[in-house]
Amino acid sequence: MKFKRTISWIIVVVTLLGAVVLPVTQQTARAATQADLDAVRTQLNEINKKITGYETEAKRLAAQANTLTNQIALLKAEENTLMAQIELSQARYDELVIEIEAIEKRINNNLDMIGYIIAQFYYNDSISTLERLASANNFASFIDEEARLSNLSDTMSGIVKENKALKAILEEQKAEVEKILEDLRQQKATLEAKRAEQQRLLNETRGMESEFQKLKKAANTERERLEAEQQRILWEILAANGGSGPTAGDPNKGGYPWSYLCGQAKWNGKQFGDTWGMYICECVSYVAWKVHQNFGNMPYWGGKGNANQWLANARSAGIPTGSVPKVRSVGVINAGRYGHVVWVQAVSGNGSQVYISQYNSANAATNYKTGEYSEMWVNASAYDGFIYFGEWRR
Repeated sequence: MKFKRTISWIIVVVTLLGAVVLPVTQQTARAATQADLDAVRTQLNEINKKITGYETEAKRLAAQANTLTNQIALLKAEENTLMAQIELSQARYDELVIEIEAIEKRINNNLDMIGYIIAQFYYNDSISTLERLASANNFASFIDEEARLSNLSDTMSGIVKENKALKAILEEQKAEVEKILEDLRQQKATLEAKRAEQQRLLNETRGMESEFQKLKKAANTERERLEAEQQRILWEILAANGGSGPTAGDPNKGGYPWSYLCGQAKWNGKQFGDTWGMYICECVSYVAWKVHQNFGNMPYWGGKGNANQWLANARSAGIPTGSVPKVRSVGVINAGRYGHVVWVQAVSGNGSQVYISQYNSANAATNYKTGEYSEMWVNASAYDGFIYFGEWRR
C-alpha cells in the first residue's frame, strides 16, 4: 500500500483521548501537547468521579426524603386517630357535665320541698299531739297527715342521698375523662412536635438533594467544556501539523448494515439496539458487526457493552487480549465516560501505527453526537489493549 510509506510525517490523532505522533524535530512541542492532553484527561476523570459522587448522594437523599415523607404520613395518620379519640372523650366529658348539672338542678329544686317538710316538722313539734288531733277534721285525716309527712320525709331523705351518691360517681367519671383528655392532648402535642421535626428534616433533605443536583448540573457543564477543550486541542494540533484526520474511507462504510438509520438514531435522539445488545451507529455496534462479519463469534454484551468494558468482558470470556496490534483485532481505549473501540484494518511495518475504521471518530471525545463512519491512521500506543477475536477458541 503506497500510502503507508507516505504517512510518517502526518500527525495522527486518536478519536477519544488519542495520542499524537509528531516528527522528531518537534519533540518539545509534542511533549507540551501531551501534557495539555494529559491535564484535560485528568480533569475529566476527576469531574466524572465528582458527578458519580453527586449522583450517589442525590439518590441517597431522595430515598431518605421518601422515607421521611412516609414517616410524616404515618405520624399524621396517628395524629388523626388521636384527634378522633380526643373528640370522643370530649363528647363524653360534655355529657357528664350536663348530667351533673341536671342532678344539681334536681337537688336544688328539692330544697323547697325539703324546707316545707322541715317547716311542717317544726310546726308539729311546737304543738302537742292532742292539739294536732283537735285541729284535724277527724281522726282519719289526722292519721293520713302524720303518715304523709313521715313518708315525705323518708322519700326526700332517700332522694337527697341518692342524688349525692350519683353526683359523686359522675364527678369521679368526669375526673377520669379529664385525665384521659389531658393524656391525649399531650400525645397529640408530642406527635405534632415530632411531625414538625420530620417535616423540617424533609425540607432540609430535599434542599440538600436540590443542591447536589445543582452541583451535578454544574459538573456536567464543566465536563462538556473539558470535552470540547480536549477535542479542540486534538484538532488544533492536527491542523497545525498538516494532518488530514479521519477520512470518509470505504463508501460502503465497512459493510455496516444499519448505517442508513444513523440519522434517526443519532440526530433525532432515537436509539435502536443491534443483535449484540449495542446501540446502533455507536462505535461498539460497528465493531461488533465487524467481529461478526469476520469471525461470527461476537458475544452478546447487552447491558455491559460500553467500550471501556470490552477488555474486561473479553478476559472474563476467555477471549485473548494483548498490547500488540494485529490486523482484524479490536483496539480499545478505556478513558472517558464510555471509552472507544475501533476495527484494526492494517498495521505499519514496525507496529507503531494502525489503520483503523470506526464510528463516531469526529466526536468520540464529545459524547457520540454525529454517528459517522471514518478511517484513519492512529498511533498504536493510544490504545489500552487489543482483543483478538480471531484467536478465540471456545
